[in-house]
Amino acid sequence: MSQAIQKSQNTKLLLALLPLGVRIQPTTQTLVIDTTGSSNTPVAKGAVAIPLTTALTGLIPQGQWLLFTDTNGLERVAQLSADAAVGATSLAVNALTEAIADGATAPFPVAIQARTGASVSRSANLQTTVTFDSGAERDGTTIVRERNLSAAGNYLYYDAGLRTAEYAFENDQEVWVKRILPPPSEAYTTGKITQGPAAVTSIPDETPASGFITQNLEIAFLGFCQESQPTPTT
Repeated sequence: MSQAIQKSQNTKLLLALLPLGVRIQPTTQTLVIDTTGSSNTPVAKGAVAIPLTTALTGLIPQGQWLLFTDTNGLERVAQLSADAAVGATSLAVNALTEAIADGATAPFPVAIQARTGASVSRSANLQTTVTFDSGAERDGTTIVRERNLSAAGNYLYYDAGLRTAEYAFENDQEVWVKRILPPPSEAYTTGKITQGPAAVTSIPDETPASGFITQNLEIAFLGFCQESQPTPTT
């Protein structure tokens, strides 16, 4: 075998809250804070609105957490208190617990960080029958396919992905989950992608007396789960 065994480092796991009753893939966008009208001052602690440099190109639903990172790498989180519609130039948020610098950026969908694994299981239920013509041998077909994702990892307070997953779990709301494997070689820009609407079925945290706080995540994909092979470079 001439090809090298592929490493799992740089695997990415993204998550976005879905609006109620909607299973459409969220629009990928990057939000940038703009306080130029206020002498470039930060968005203050306790603020309930965040101004943006450009209008939203896709809906972001109420309850979604966002991770803003400033030019110094400082991270801050904010949760939407109302839907942010297409064309909106500001976000309504729950009162900020910390100030956020002007120019800080937040990607959407958000990353789930500090994962030690992101494994997808695939299974199918087999419906069987025996007929006079099968010679007592089992025959049948698969009737239900299931895909689930297990993502163990460490707990981080500034993790918009985990906090959104917690919100979805508590409110029986669906999420869009996307796992991106690293490219298999320089001939590809991405590795295999698995994504689709999903439900958060388990999100326990563990606090051992000696060690790290962990928070694991179990996801059940719903409906049609998209799986695509690595994307070649152009």
